[in-house]
Amino acid sequence: MPVLSIENLTKRFGGLVAVDSVDMWVDSGEIVGLIGPNGSGKTTLFNCVAGYYKADEGEVRLNDEVITDKRMEAICEKGLYRTFQLPRAFPELSVLQNVLLATQHKHEGLLNILLRAFSENLVVRAKELVEFVGLERLISEPAGNLSGGQQKLLELAGALMKEPQIILLDEPTGGVNLTLINDIKARVLEMNADGMTFFIIEHNMQVIMDIAERMYVLDHGTLIAEGTPEKVRNNEQVLEAYFGK
Repeated sequence: MPVLSIENLTKRFGGLVAVDSVDMWVDSGEIVGLIGPNGSGKTTLFNCVAGYYKADEGEVRLNDEVITDKRMEAICEKGLYRTFQLPRAFPELSVLQNVLLATQHKHEGLLNILLRAFSENLVVRAKELVEFVGLERLISEPAGNLSGGQQKLLELAGALMKEPQIILLDEPTGGVNLTLINDIKARVLEMNADGMTFFIIEHNMQVIMDIAERMYVLDHGTLIAEGTPEKVRNNEQVLEAYFGK
């Protein structure tokens, strides 16, 4: 049974159909890529799946439970964590505090989180995750001092604090230097080897071809191809839509 299944998903903005009757699925333990040219509907689809937008039609299931009309906070609590193209760290808080904030319950303040962290030993776990993503030397540094790539690694650490069943990554290597791209790839592959499931939007074709087991391709909101990276790479419709060939 898929961890995530998307059936006939449609999202309109006025007369524009941003996502048009899309069917997709992600099995437990997979890394699945989602590609397509700018404006093809990738981020809109993620927003519908994660509860940031309300879909106009279709159904989204997480472990066979319908989550289509649930709020984003409820979806996250059920095990689906979604990151963004631009990391959403709290710049004035430290790296460690940002990771601890990922455990936040609705309407809970930072002081309560920190008090609960000590009582529940969450600080130990947060420190382990900061070390896992390679930010241990910056653990007390304000998150606003981190580079874009480091903030994306920080977001991965925060995602793992929630112990999700699937992580949706939106452009995890966008605007990141080569060294940190390799760090992000390595962390994703290591997490996947430990059983984490990923659904990833990525414009860096080499990155997604390297790590994805299967891929979906959107163009103007329509699913035009799916399959292994090699199959997608050689699809004429993909070449025309995505690469302009």
